[in-house]
Amino acid sequence: MEDYILFQPSVKPIHKEDEEDFWFLFKDNQLMVYEGKGNITIPRQKDVLDLNISIYNIQCMGAYSGYNCQCGEFVDHIEEENISFMDLRTLSEFVDENIYLMASKANLLLNWLKLNQHCGICGSKMYIKDSKYERAMVCSNCGNTTWPRTSPAIIVAITKEDKLLLARNRQFPNRRYSVIAGFVEYGETFEECVKREVYEEVGIKVKNIKYFGSQPWPYPNSMMIGFTAEYLDGEIKVDGEEIVDADWFTKEEVQGMYKKSISIGSQLIEWFLENH
Repeated sequence: MEDYILFQPSVKPIHKEDEEDFWFLFKDNQLMVYEGKGNITIPRQKDVLDLNISIYNIQCMGAYSGYNCQCGEFVDHIEEENISFMDLRTLSEFVDENIYLMASKANLLLNWLKLNQHCGICGSKMYIKDSKYERAMVCSNCGNTTWPRTSPAIIVAITKEDKLLLARNRQFPNRRYSVIAGFVEYGETFEECVKREVYEEVGIKVKNIKYFGSQPWPYPNSMMIGFTAEYLDGEIKVDGEEIVDADWFTKEEVQGMYKKSISIGSQLIEWFLENH
């Protein structure tokens, strides 16, 4: 398996403990990283031991490239010059996709743990189930069990001849534009969600919806399912609540409007630039 799958998810450590094991550590929702010689790296076990910090909410994530991966949180103050703290959006600009996806998984697991401290049925304290095969939290009173969940969302690149539809969400920083995205409703297929979200947000209809790819997206616990689609009918009319502006842009215009990253939204824009 390790020949072609670098990361192996697991509830318990897969390999013998090693000083090179990875630690994805968060403080105030930011990931601790080492900066040196222009590179961003994830702390190893030997680094964490040298820091002598108290880590809580520790969870095993699995193994990467033959080494165990753990995640956790801490509050201790650190004064080492080569240590920085990054939010995941910033991290995506500096590391490869494998490291970013593992950091996302760590963030997702920690959020799941923090959001399920008490039972949703009786309010009693929850505890982590001791299992080699199952990651779950169990109510200490009524036995209610909850597992990590992810919320599916679509993201779609829509073309009209040689142009790409880009929109600006009210919450986007620096007047940034991107492709359309939205959460899947209960009982809705991904393709139906594409049609609905596009029509609700920008008032147009689309056709030739095709699957593009997927990516875990920890904001806060999404799975982005990417699609491409073509314009069918209608005039752009933004909803004015979530989307405040949208338009069709040429390849040359798009190139000057976005910052490349490893996000699936960026991958969809790259697809447009390469194929139009």
